[in-house]
Amino acid sequence: MNFDHDVTLSRVDLFPLAAKGGVSPNMALGQMPVRPALLVKLVDSQGCFGWGEIWANFPPRASLHKAHLVEDVVAKHLIGLKFSTPIELTALLRNRLSTYFLHIGQSQVFEHVLAGLDTAAWDLCLRSAGKSFAAFMGVDPVAHCYASSLNPDDLTKRLDDHAAMGQREFKLKVGFAPEQDRAFVANANDQKPGGARLMIDSNQSWDLPKAMSMLDMLEDFDLLFAEESIRADASFADWEALAKSTTVPLAGGENFYGVEQFLGMANAGVKVLQPDVAKWGGVTGALELRTVMPAGTVLWPHFMGSEVGQQAGLAISAAIGPTSKCEMDVNENELRTGLCGLGEAVSEGTFKLPTAPGLLSPPLDSSLAAFAV
Repeated sequence: MNFDHDVTLSRVDLFPLAAKGGVSPNMALGQMPVRPALLVKLVDSQGCFGWGEIWANFPPRASLHKAHLVEDVVAKHLIGLKFSTPIELTALLRNRLSTYFLHIGQSQVFEHVLAGLDTAAWDLCLRSAGKSFAAFMGVDPVAHCYASSLNPDDLTKRLDDHAAMGQREFKLKVGFAPEQDRAFVANANDQKPGGARLMIDSNQSWDLPKAMSMLDMLEDFDLLFAEESIRADASFADWEALAKSTTVPLAGGENFYGVEQFLGMANAGVKVLQPDVAKWGGVTGALELRTVMPAGTVLWPHFMGSEVGQQAGLAISAAIGPTSKCEMDVNENELRTGLCGLGEAVSEGTFKLPTAPGLLSPPLDSSLAAFAV
């Protein structure tokens, strides 16, 4: 996708952020004592800018590590770079730096960096061209979304609050003791609004036999999907065996890297593909998946982070249309609701994309200062 004119980068700024006092999703994988984020801002020679987000939820100071990597290693390859499409930027960096990141054992960290830079390049190119994402793509500026990561302690309130926003799909974190997981799903099933559906996410915490057993235990709840029931790097054969063993549709993607892995998983029976714009591919990667998905699969972007990446994930769902719903964490996190000034901007289960030039509404200067690490 060409923007018909070049931009030349003059500056790369990094913003490691953290919001304290929020609520962590209750995950078998681990807790987040603070809600972190790493934002990247690209500025061109004309003073135009673009924002992206580099995944940094874990470990607690991942945002600082990745910020230093970009500042010390990546940024010098970007200053003075001229490009007309975001993919040109990431292709150049892959050519120059993939061996370096392989050498230091951080190839997937490199993917996180590239994903954030791709999103920032989209925002910059659109803003420079004077076009909104929806106008450029020729789609309605409306994204559908679902409520994610409801915790047992405030389950009733979150179900009620997000049902009032029009959301009808609710994802629960499981992966603890089997009876504890079943009791949580049963309680949510009893309380969910009429017509609502539940999903589960065990964050890779089960091996194949345990996943088969757990999904068999939960089949009666008519789950919309089960996310990351086994490790993301399990063999295609294991994913296919799990898919054939259950009537619960399988989901995954936040820890898949590359179109080939997504397609391999889809062919193995994963029905819901979940790319994360801050972890792999950015906007470009997700849009490519949109064009190559096998029949019978759907694209529901994964996201848990700040408003910057959240808006990018929502843009992907808008580009696909009503068959796609983007994840939105329900838990208190000021980086999700206070960074760009959007708040809980969901009504009738949808989010309206910005109509001003750019991919997203940028963060507020006051918020960047307040949450700076």
